[in-house]
Amino acid sequence: MKMYHLLKPPSSAASPIMKPYPQICFLLLVALLASSCLPMATPTPAATAPEPQPTSAEKYHPLFTPTRIEEIDIILDAVESGDPQELRNLFSYTTIACKTIVNALGGPPPCRDGEAEGTLVEVLPGLSSEGYYLYKDEISNWPGLDVAGLYAVYQVSESAYSDENFPKGDYAMILVGKENQPGIVLHITDAGIVRIDDILDDAPDALQAVLERDAERVILAPKE
Repeated sequence: MKMYHLLKPPSSAASPIMKPYPQICFLLLVALLASSCLPMATPTPAATAPEPQPTSAEKYHPLFTPTRIEEIDIILDAVESGDPQELRNLFSYTTIACKTIVNALGGPPPCRDGEAEGTLVEVLPGLSSEGYYLYKDEISNWPGLDVAGLYAVYQVSESAYSDENFPKGDYAMILVGKENQPGIVLHITDAGIVRIDDILDDAPDALQAVLERDAERVILAPKE
């Protein structure tokens, strides 16, 4: 009887399957190290649009804003109309004896040609870089106001500047001038407008400074 033995095939006949995992891991590691050396892209910040600047209508009260004080609201209506004659009709003149030689600020009105010293004249006083007067008999030449809005309305304090030639009002309103125009303060009594002041200081807080200096009580406060 023939005997058969089960023998393992020789190693040369084996066909082992090589597992590729070590090689793959090595390649991934190399790729990872290479990518870490590449420069990182810096994100470009989004462009920021400039904030729009507030307009006069947003920064100040409109001229038709009521205060519920009749003598003030009548004048606001006239200012808002833009008609110089409506404002002229509300002037309350002061009668003063003219002088031939006067001081620029605080003195009486100068005598005009043909007027003797001491002649009584009806004038509306004004303060600017120096004092000035609008004569009643020349008032038709006054061009009116060039304003864009209403800053504030207040009751005038006892400490606000005044004298016999430059009376102050019981109330005052601060009006904002249009571009390149000064701010205006109108002094008001129940008789009308008694004085006009120009705010020539162009500092951003000049209007607020006038309010803080001359207001006894704020009736209409500035916008925030």
